[in-house]
Parts: sequence; structure tokens; C-alpha cells
Amino acid sequence: MRLERAVDALNRAALAAACVLTVCVFVVAALGVIFRYVIQHSLTWADETASYIFIWLVFLGAAAEVWNDGHPSVRFVADRLPASARRVAAILANLAIAVWGGVLLVYGIKAVLLEAPESWSSLPGISLQIPYAAIPVAGALIVIFGLTKIVVRR
Repeated sequence: MRLERAVDALNRAALAAACVLTVCVFVVAALGVIFRYVIQHSLTWADETASYIFIWLVFLGAAAEVWNDGHPSVRFVADRLPASARRVAAILANLAIAVWGGVLLVYGIKAVLLEAPESWSSLPGISLQIPYAAIPVAGALIVIFGLTKIVVRR
């Protein structure tokens, strides 16, 4: 059960990061609105920054919900199967999820490498690799969560 505790801690870390990012996206968006409409001086970086923070938030949240079984699922067929067949269906479902995470990981790394010379339009000194890195990070988490659910029979 050490594996399950370690993966659970990884899940809690992803959720904690998502919570921090939620606050950050709210603060950045609020600052953008305040500066634009109250102070009458737009922050050129606010919209783009909020969008990139939101990308990280979505990918971390999606990965964490693999471990928490938070994604929608259609269970009416699996629920009618005998217990052993339900277990096989759960293994196949988690294996498919892990494969999808692997796709995100591999192609996310390619996207990050492809974006190496590019930078944000509003903040030219910051690489586009930062928002794109959310893809392989989430992919790795999804692989870990999906495969661990098979091993620990969650």
C-alpha cells in the first residue's frame, strides 16, 4: 500500500497546485479588469497570463480526477457484468486511460520542444514552453494514476 499512499500524495499535490492556480487566475483576471476599467490603463499581459494559468489548471485537474474517479463514465453495461468481468472491464478502462496519458506525454513533449523558440506575445521574454508543459505533465500523471489503479485494484 506504499505505492497507493505515494500516488495519493502526488494526487493531493496536483490538487493543491490546481487550487493555487485557481486563485492566481482569479487574481490576474481581476487585476486585468480593475486596471482596464477603473485605472484606465490595460495590463497587456493579463489576458494571456490568465489563459495560460487556466491551461495548467485544467490539465492538472483532469489528471487528478483520473485518480479520484471524477470523470463521467457510463456504467450501465459494466454494472450488469459478473464481478470477474467487471474487474476485467475496469482494468481495460484504466489501461485505455493510461494509454491516452501516454499519448499526451509523448506528443506533449514534442509540442514543448517545438515551442522552444517561441515566446508569449504580451511578455516576449517568457517561453511558450511553459503553458505547453502542462500537456506532458498531465500525461505523466494520467499514466501514473491509470496504471496504479490497475495495480492497487481501485
